Amino acid sequence: MDFNREHHVDLRVQKTREAIKNTFKEMICEMPAEKITVKELTDRARIHRKTFYLHYTTIEALYQDMMSEIADGYYQEMEKLQPPYSFKEVNRIFFTYYAKQDKFVERLICEPSYRSFCNKLHTATLQHNLNRHNPYADFGPEMQNMINTFLIVSSLELYRQWVADGKKIPLAKVIELTGKLLDEGVSGLSGNH
Repeated sequence: MDFNREHHVDLRVQKTREAIKNTFKEMICEMPAEKITVKELTDRARIHRKTFYLHYTTIEALYQDMMSEIADGYYQEMEKLQPPYSFKEVNRIFFTYYAKQDKFVERLICEPSYRSFCNKLHTATLQHNLNRHNPYADFGPEMQNMINTFLIVSSLELYRQWVADGKKIPLAKVIELTGKLLDEGVSGLSGNH
């Protein structure tokens, strides 16, 4: 009997979390980050504010949870690559993964008000990639910071431009173009410090 009660509680917790996340996703698609409040979210999700706080300490904690889910999916794709891998391969996974995500993920990446959350996500994903394979490990930390900034900013801005242009370039072609830009943009640095 205790098992059934625990299972029932777990289902309720799971359903509440799903309601919070689904409502949050809808709100991301409809409004800028500064308009999303716990009150608005709980009203839309038809839950009490106290219920929200049982699951998340702040709205930022909800962002963090959503970003972790997105990152986990990306990490699973990256795990398919065996080091050493080229930036073209990483770029292919980046574009392929993000192109197949829901609209709210595209908004998190492209909408200016969400960029601070997006940048944190991509800094973490780059670190994940570098922990597996860092072709610039021989460079000093400051030079690695510059290279990493170039890769993060370039990847994100290329993706944002593709979305802003209505994704008119076919995915395979944009992967080829951006992969070449990123790979040749950093390839001259290997071994030259």
